[in-house]
Amino acid sequence: MEYQYSNLLDVSQYETDGLCDGLSVRKHIDEDLEEIGTFKAQEDWRDLVAPISNYKGGLGPKHSFMAVSLPECLPDRFEIVSYANEFAFLHDDATDILSQQEADIKNDQVLDAFREGAQNGKIDSLKSGKRQLQAKILNAMISIDRPRALAAMRSWATFLEQGAGRQHHHRFQTLEEYLPYRSKDVGHMFWHALVTFGCAITIPEEEMGICAELVQPAVIAASLTNDLFSYEKEYEAAQASGLPDIVNALWVLMGEHNISLEEAKARCRVRIKEEVAKYVRIVKETVSRSDLSSDAKRYIELMQYSVSGNVVWSLQCPRYHKDMQYNEQQILLERDGVEKHISKYQFVDQKKRTRLDSELTSISSKKAKTGICPDLSDEGIGQSVSPAPTDSRSQSLEEDHDWEILNLARGTALPSLGEELVLEPFLYVSSLPSKGVRDMVIDGINLWLGVSPESVAIIRAVIKTIHNSSIMLDDLQDGSQLRRGNPSAHVVFGEAQTINSATFQYVQAIAELRKLTSPLCLDIFIEEMRRLFVGQAFDLHWTNEVQCPSVVQYLQMVDGKTGGLFRLLARLMEAESPHGNQAAIHRLCRLLGRYFQIRDDYQNLVSEEYTAQKGFCEDLDEGKFSLPLIHALAHSDEAPHLRDLLHQRRRNGKCTMEQKHLILTRMREAGSLRYVLHVLQALHTELDAEVGRLERVFGQVNHEIRLMLAILQV
Repeated sequence: MEYQYSNLLDVSQYETDGLCDGLSVRKHIDEDLEEIGTFKAQEDWRDLVAPISNYKGGLGPKHSFMAVSLPECLPDRFEIVSYANEFAFLHDDATDILSQQEADIKNDQVLDAFREGAQNGKIDSLKSGKRQLQAKILNAMISIDRPRALAAMRSWATFLEQGAGRQHHHRFQTLEEYLPYRSKDVGHMFWHALVTFGCAITIPEEEMGICAELVQPAVIAASLTNDLFSYEKEYEAAQASGLPDIVNALWVLMGEHNISLEEAKARCRVRIKEEVAKYVRIVKETVSRSDLSSDAKRYIELMQYSVSGNVVWSLQCPRYHKDMQYNEQQILLERDGVEKHISKYQFVDQKKRTRLDSELTSISSKKAKTGICPDLSDEGIGQSVSPAPTDSRSQSLEEDHDWEILNLARGTALPSLGEELVLEPFLYVSSLPSKGVRDMVIDGINLWLGVSPESVAIIRAVIKTIHNSSIMLDDLQDGSQLRRGNPSAHVVFGEAQTINSATFQYVQAIAELRKLTSPLCLDIFIEEMRRLFVGQAFDLHWTNEVQCPSVVQYLQMVDGKTGGLFRLLARLMEAESPHGNQAAIHRLCRLLGRYFQIRDDYQNLVSEEYTAQKGFCEDLDEGKFSLPLIHALAHSDEAPHLRDLLHQRRRNGKCTMEQKHLILTRMREAGSLRYVLHVLQALHTELDAEVGRLERVFGQVNHEIRLMLAILQV
């Protein structure tokens, strides 16, 4: 493995007490970033949460925790992960002195914020001071690496749910009973998130289990190391709070074997060495494995430094040793504040990346994002541009050149920006699982129309583009949080970026349409897009105004909106077909659109699969006037009550679970669900008959279309 951001320390530069033999120690080259992130977290905690007294966190006079435990963290991420780690230390100390019930409440508050961040990509920071710190962490991480930042939120939520002192009230009888809990409580999932985010690692989902198994000895060694050196601190906290027990391996060993504290420490040291020896073997064996990805191997290798770094830090940190003091630089930072002491590393500017209140700007990081080339000559246009390194110290001369007024004023043409950012939300939605119904319709219709493979591929791409673009806009306009069991695009990328990406796809679609042979195709596209947007406008209007449409109006909306894509693909294929006018297939598309939408209305209310994919009765949350709701409002004796509930939904933004169950009950009482099921059955019969008619016209049985109808049948 190549090491870019750390130096290997000579054994004369640190102590290990023999606890991590076989493991080397590395140290980050920009350790002052950890000091800045650490003291910023303390300052923010002091300003927004509570006063701090007699507190020491992750810093050490010779070796600070993050610098030796996460030595290969990317420099532009090192400050924020250090900030996050210090937040964890502060939260841990604050809950150590609380009762179990009080600690659980505090953990639940932090858990809720991380869950909110993982789901929505943001944290409401107005609710508490801690949430402001959490929002600052999430915002900074998302601005650097959104996917891994959201993954980190999920991992931290898991840690707070399973560990973080959740069983501190439990009296463990044996070390073997204690270790599985301690492995969770020591914050493995929290640390896993810092490692994967900080080092830009993505472990494939299918390798997560084996990685967790492989690093288990490292987790146990780190857990026991923490207990070995933190015992006195935890004992004092328990005594001050009147707690009867200490959740610590030494305490468990003393009780299990009826031995003294020193004997318990000796046994703990032996076990640490055993687990370290296991992990040394695992690291060596993993290098030659062919069944693991390179990122998984890198993760296994980097975790050894979490073990050795933890030992080195624990032996000389003020957190566990009262006689230890900060070094001179740390004392100045603590006394004067970080703003008065400039980091040697040029950290990324607040507005452009992390919002960490830094006054320093790294232009090179911006170049890596935008692809802007430092060569301002016309001859440089069109040449490939290598990503700029993130370390601004190697870019200072280049940046000075970019900022020269003469260069800015020359008006020289530059390479266009790449399309990666505008495509990212669209590609995300395109990657989500899909039933592929429209592809089946295209294949089935082409059996009759005989369109060339080249034209079919273009039409398929256009339909997919418009369908996924519509999904992005629909979810945003409806306030849907889930799409196909995953967060909707606007939840992940934000509303503005999602709108921009979705509308960009119409440009892409038109560019593809120009490749088709028929001059009618562009006119067909414009006509159908107009009908689609008009249908969506009525759907939104009815929802926003709580205005129930008639059945005819509902079907008109469906024909324009849901049926639009079926009709678009059919008309494009007819235009490209050598015998497209042989038989009109528009009625088939109209029936498909109606069946598809009404089926979706019905399944949204009754299907467990839909609940898993989109949430329970999501249409009611959105205030959508589906056919079952329209029927209930027309036939229920409780129609006024239903309208009251819909108005409440509009005021509150969604329905409560109790309101949803009540609306469902009223629908069942009015026979609305039974009625819609009969409509679906009748539509399916009509579809079957229409397919039969077209089969007779074309003289060919269409198994593709019939298979699709069988799959969709309710």
